[in-house]
Amino acid sequence: MARRGRRAWGALFLVFLLGGVVGQVLAESVRNFPGLSFLARTVEIGLEPPLRLDLSLLSLTFGITLRLNLAILLGVILALWVWRLV
Repeated sequence: MARRGRRAWGALFLVFLLGGVVGQVLAESVRNFPGLSFLARTVEIGLEPPLRLDLSLLSLTFGITLRLNLAILLGVILALWVWRLV
């Protein structure tokens, strides 16, 4: 197995993100099926409402929300498994 350099971290992040997107698409597609709807149960973690800093000259808004469900977790695990094989 070839040793992966520092650039591999960027590829790993992209694989992680792609797995999450595929998992979210899977969750949205099975949401209305009674036997598979458990895959789409979502937990949201983040700032709600977003933090706003108004300095009169400019205003900054900070916010992040992380949505997790079982389909996203499965998509990320599958993507990381495929990435490891490649």
